[in-house]
Formats: sequence, C-alpha cells, structure tokens
Amino acid sequence: MRLRPPRIRVALYRLARGLLSKDTRNDLLQLLTTLVMSPLYVIPMVLFTLGVSLTPLLLVGLPLVPLAMKLAAWIARLDRERLDVLRGFAIDMPVANPGKGWKDRLERLFGRRAWRELGFTAIMTLWGLGAGGLVMMVLAAGLLLALLPFIGPFLPDGSSLLGLDVGSMAGAVAGGVVGLALLSAGLWLGGPLARAESAVVARMLGANRVDHLVRRMMDLEDSRSRMVDAAELERQRIERDLHDGAQQRLLSVAMSLGRAKSRFARDPESAQALVIAAHQEAKAAMQELRDVTRGLHPAILTEQGIEPALITIAARCPIRVDLSVQLPQRPSPRAEAVAYYVVSELLTNIAKHAAADRAAVTVLRDENLLRLTVTDDGIGGADPARGSGISGLRDRVRAVDGHLTLSSPVGGPTVVDVTLPWRA
Repeated sequence: MRLRPPRIRVALYRLARGLLSKDTRNDLLQLLTTLVMSPLYVIPMVLFTLGVSLTPLLLVGLPLVPLAMKLAAWIARLDRERLDVLRGFAIDMPVANPGKGWKDRLERLFGRRAWRELGFTAIMTLWGLGAGGLVMMVLAAGLLLALLPFIGPFLPDGSSLLGLDVGSMAGAVAGGVVGLALLSAGLWLGGPLARAESAVVARMLGANRVDHLVRRMMDLEDSRSRMVDAAELERQRIERDLHDGAQQRLLSVAMSLGRAKSRFARDPESAQALVIAAHQEAKAAMQELRDVTRGLHPAILTEQGIEPALITIAARCPIRVDLSVQLPQRPSPRAEAVAYYVVSELLTNIAKHAAADRAAVTVLRDENLLRLTVTDDGIGGADPARGSGISGLRDRVRAVDGHLTLSSPVGGPTVVDVTLPWRA
C-alpha cells in the first residue's frame, strides 16, 4: 500500500516550488534592476529642475531642459527593452511623429509623449527606491536570520541581532524561523510589485486611446490605398483575360458566321461546317467567361452561402481538394465574399504553381472570427516578394481588418491561415 506524504509536507513543497520558480526569479530580477537604475531615473528630473530654475538667470539653464527631455526619452526606451528582455513584456509603442521640420522636432522634444516619459522617470525614482528597496531589504534580513542556526554557535553569548538573542541555540533557531518567514514574504511580495511596475510602465510609456485611434486611422488609410490598388489589378486582369480569351473567340465566332452566311446559298456543306465551328467557339467563349468571373461574386454565394460556393470551386479544381466547412450560421456577406475570393485564388495558385497532388481547405468559426486554412502537399517555397499572389490576397484580407499568415518552407507543405471578422 502506497503511503501518502503528510499534507503539511506537500504544502511546503508546493510553496517552495512556487517561491523558487522562474517567474519569481524574473520578478526579483526586475525589481533589482529597477533599484539599480534608480540613480539613473533621478538625473532627468534634476536636470529639468535646474534648467527651469536657472533659465531666468541670463538663460543659463536653458540647454538643460531639452537635455533632460532627451535623456528621459532614452531611459524610457531602455526601460521598454529591459521589460521585454526580462519578462517578454512588449509594450505597444505610441505613435511617433515622422516629420523632419522644426515643428515636428519640437513636437518630439516637448510633445505629449516627451512629458509622459519625463513624468515616468520621476515616478520610477520613487518606485525603485520604495518597492525595490523594500523587497531587497526584506530578503537581506531574511537571509541573514535564516543563517543564524549555522553561525549562532560561533557568536559570543549575549549577542543580539534585530532584537533577537542569537547567542543561544534557541534564539538562533527562532531567528532562523523568522528568517525563513521573511524570505518567503520577500519572494512572494516580488510578484505583485513586479506586476504593478509592469502596469505602470505600460500605462506611462505605452500607447493610449489617442495613439490607438491614430494608428487605426493610419491602418484604414493604408487599407484603402491597398484596396484601390487591388481593385485596379483585378480590373486589369479581367480586361486582359477578356481581351486575350473570350473577345478573340467571339470575334472568331462572328467571322465564321459571316463566312457561313456568304457560302450558305452556293456551298451548304461548307457553311454547315463553319456554323458547327462557330458553335464550338461560342461554347469555349462561355467557358472562358465563367473562368474570368470565377474570382468574382457568384450567384450561388449570395443565394446559398459559402459552403456550396466552395464545393463548386473544389469540384472545378484539377487536383483533389478535401473541403471541411463547419459554420453554425452564415457570416456577413462581406466576409463570405472575401473568403470565397481568397480560397478561389489560393486553389488556382496551387493548381498552377505548387506541383501538388492534393489540397485541403478548412473553414470554421473561431469566436468572432471566420478562420480559413488552406494547405497543400506541393513543393513549397512560396514567397510574397516574388509575386506569388499572396501580397494581393493579404491586402484584400487587411482591407476588412483580417489577417493572413503564410508558412511555405522549401519542399512543402504550404499552409495559409486567414482570419476574418465574422461581421466584417
């Protein structure tokens, strides 16, 4: 019969494992570096205060003010990188002014972001000395007391430390127990303080609501220009396909019918052959017109939804396509149209360039997203920079706030994952 360890031993083991975990070490390292950087945080505020105080005296302190702002910006950048290295805590950067004029430079030097960075150094000065100093002091006192049972026998009788009689064995053991308690408290305290510091850094140095709105406006402007380019490329493709294909075939039909008309009375057999040829050309023109409109919005998509439309695409594809559609209901018409276009173009590219034997298309709902995954067992090596068509698809997806990722190592397989807003 297997005996269970005592509950108190299990609790102590779990406590020790939690206190000595990687997260705990990272928390303590973050607070320690904050404490070490405290003198650096002080410098911008000292320079700024001296600059403001001395400026009325013959403008002596005027150069110190921009120097303080530049130093605060450098320290803020250093702090962002420190948290990224120690915690993997990436801070969403505020929107920077890329202009090169003197007004833009003054905006970067004395704008809203610069004042936030200066205020950040002032807050971190107090925080580093307070939070970091508190935790390190508790840990140092706990470590010293925890070592008393080992160094107590070597101390003279009547010795005291932090109000404890450590000259006796009982006092040394009591001090060791208090030291372990302080060590545990210091290790546990590092977590909340480190998280609070990360929140302060993100609030002071990260993007706020105005930055998000500006970035959103910039993304919309970029998406609009990309959509205009994508629409122009699509128009050129349709024009080229119509000119080189269906238009030439229809012209051939007209010429064949004209020759048949002129020969109908004197050579009926030859005229009949020309009519048959014109009929074949007309059917070929109809097929080419269907191919041209394949990437557009078909009637079956509007009437029946994305699944029947994709079944039609898969059936026309020259390679085997495993299709899986798991949608509890239809997404928005715009999301359906973009999804149809993306799958149609990807299957066309696979059939033409991937040298694949089979492809797989998965469509499902992921919370408020419509997720498409298209894979193939081809040769891989798809690169958007070399005109593989992925760039145009990515622009089309980004226009509705979607996201497209591509994984195509040389030798395959190629995986394209697309997420679209369900109510795009």
